[in-house]
Amino acid sequence: MANWLDLFSLVVMLAITVGVIYAISIGVQQVSDAINNTKQTLKDKGVHISDKGVSVKTTSRFNREDYVDATQRGFIKAMGASSFGTTEGYEGEMPSISRQNSSTGSIKSLSSSKGDDGSVKKKRSFMTRKSSH
Repeated sequence: MANWLDLFSLVVMLAITVGVIYAISIGVQQVSDAINNTKQTLKDKGVHISDKGVSVKTTSRFNREDYVDATQRGFIKAMGASSFGTTEGYEGEMPSISRQNSSTGSIKSLSSSKGDDGSVKKKRSFMTRKSSH
């Protein structure tokens, strides 16, 4: 026969087990509520999340004119950010470009450098002819 210590241990173990199960169920319920609240907030903002994927509600669509305008703005921004053909803000010696003439084998080069006053001076252009006098 079981004595009072065995019964007390059984009651304590059952209470601990029931307490752990209850705590887990409360935690799962809070997480589920937080997920549902987040889904509802996103749905109010136009994002619908389901088990099949995500859909985003937009207020307008791009037509051809909007697409062309956005593309042109992108090109203008890229051209403004590029440094092709400009020497503004460039410190030091400009790089040189060499080209070999295929018929004579001579090399013509273009090299520029910054002067003391900040102006760019060309040393020689590859478009000019080398005099053979």
